[in-house]
Amino acid sequence: MVRITSVLGLMMFSVALLILSLISYVSIKKDFLFMTPKYANSGGPRMYMFHAGFRSQLAMKYLDPAFTPLTKALNEGLQENASKWRYNRTAFTEQRKEISQHIDIAHNFTLTRSSVRVGQLMHYDYSSHKYVFSIGENFKSLLPEASPIVNKHYNVCAVVGNSGILTGSRCGPEIEKFDFVFRCNFAPTEIFRRDVGRRTNLTTFNPSILEKYYNNLLTIQDRNNFFLSLKKLDRAILWIPAFFFHTSATVTRTLVDFFVEHRGQLKVQLAWPGNIMQYVNRYWKTKQLSPKRLSTGILMYTLASSMCEEIHLYGFWPFGWDPNTGKELPYHYYDKKGTKFTTKWQESHQLPAEFKLLYRMHTEGLIKLTLSHCA
Repeated sequence: MVRITSVLGLMMFSVALLILSLISYVSIKKDFLFMTPKYANSGGPRMYMFHAGFRSQLAMKYLDPAFTPLTKALNEGLQENASKWRYNRTAFTEQRKEISQHIDIAHNFTLTRSSVRVGQLMHYDYSSHKYVFSIGENFKSLLPEASPIVNKHYNVCAVVGNSGILTGSRCGPEIEKFDFVFRCNFAPTEIFRRDVGRRTNLTTFNPSILEKYYNNLLTIQDRNNFFLSLKKLDRAILWIPAFFFHTSATVTRTLVDFFVEHRGQLKVQLAWPGNIMQYVNRYWKTKQLSPKRLSTGILMYTLASSMCEEIHLYGFWPFGWDPNTGKELPYHYYDKKGTKFTTKWQESHQLPAEFKLLYRMHTEGLIKLTLSHCA
């Protein structure tokens, strides 16, 4: 009798999970692409992960938002807008004016030697106010005398994200032609140049990259690899957001020591923003975008808006399938072959909501969003 009760209980539990999955599928199928996912609110991710844990990989392919297929109408809309897109200078200028009312980008782009003092305590944008970083002589010596973007203006710029949609895109030659190219998170370009190009005028560098890809510079080989990667940037700007999280403090000091050690051997221009995110967040909240953290891509667009007269976006696609072919995509274009699309970003970002906003900006002519192959 106990066994029968247990079996019935298990069956009821399985049926409940199936119903929950079907409800999720119908809801996501209906309005996922241009709405923040239903599980993106408080408490949602835990429930989503709980019931996702009972699904097979096959089921995930069809039920998870990352694999939800585009509707025919939207797919046609993307292709039609790509061919009919026209730059709306008036709308872009108006947006740039709105952004400038919340943040002086040229001034907040980086700390300078005159803006800080030795012993000054810096707080972190996304950590408790109790955490601080003390400005030392070495750190201050690495700061520029003035912001490298003051009075710098470019005609047409590209902001290159790292989405797997760039895989096989052959957009490299097109990206190379822009007046200024922004890249995100020190993304590799050399072996992917056919799809993403090589030109880099600015790239962000989260200190955690040092730990993830360069073993915290613990060996001679690690240090040589990092040095060679920096060498390839030539005179590009390395934008290092060291004051986002307190967990970056130790890695930041390692980074500072390395740059002091190799002073004069590298041409790369260092930029160390202070607490810039409070101002950036303030603007995007006016557009109903207020995730735990904005993505690096939309942050780079914000910076580009002050320097560029026209902005084209590549690699801004947060979903695990190609909108043109329906084939599965990796999360990053540089991920190892076979790497499954990740949705870990749900913990901090609202990428579908960001994409919704960027797509609307594209249709209104403020930006050019490339989602198809270039050749």
